[in-house]
Amino acid sequence: MPLFQNGMTVAAVLFCLSSLCAQDTDQLAREDARLNQIYQQRVAQLRSDPAALAALRRQERDWIRQRDQQCGKDVACLTQSTKAHADYFQEQVSQNDPNAKPGASIPQELLGRWVIRKNLPVGGVVCWGEKQAQALVGTSLEYRAGSFLWKDKSIRSLGSKTNVVKAQEFAEENSGSGGSVTFHDLDIAAPSVKQIEIQYPDITVYDKTMDCCAIVPGENVLMKGPNTLILNICGVFYEATRADGPKN
Repeated sequence: MPLFQNGMTVAAVLFCLSSLCAQDTDQLAREDARLNQIYQQRVAQLRSDPAALAALRRQERDWIRQRDQQCGKDVACLTQSTKAHADYFQEQVSQNDPNAKPGASIPQELLGRWVIRKNLPVGGVVCWGEKQAQALVGTSLEYRAGSFLWKDKSIRSLGSKTNVVKAQEFAEENSGSGGSVTFHDLDIAAPSVKQIEIQYPDITVYDKTMDCCAIVPGENVLMKGPNTLILNICGVFYEATRADGPKN
């Protein structure tokens, strides 16, 4: 009896596995190079602030240590974690660009208080452990015209932008060697939804056990419906609903 059906040989299987491994490694190398480039841009922005620059470098060392401890030699895990970290630095560089023009205020449809209800079982592996990711469940967000709050932290808005994201586009943007996150995974039935991104100045909102991820909860959301948000926080997805019940 043949080891593999449909005429596939052991050599063919090994070749496929080798090709997949090479693709994964190439993607990790690309994300690592992108991270290094964006990190250097952020360093350049902070050269006039020695304390902030030292904090950045300390945070980066902590992130590398935690990523390596969690991922080990898992290339898919390393790629997803590196991509999320590069995305974070890209936002920080853009938000602190002195030549950037202020955007619009926080959209009306987002105003009010929201509660993070649950952690969705999708997304890539980040530096947080399960306990740390779960710690956000039950916390609240409040959006105002010129700022938003998470727990006891008030974050000034530097502007916002609203895009319409289609299902295929979202899946492509949230894909990696370990798979992709789709609208179906997030229980979104619509073919497209609004994505709102809020720009804000540098701020630390986590304690030292969680500061490897510095994206503020609520700065990047999908409007699943008028009363439901999907939050993406360093590759971990959450669902939030209005604290005061449905809004007509």
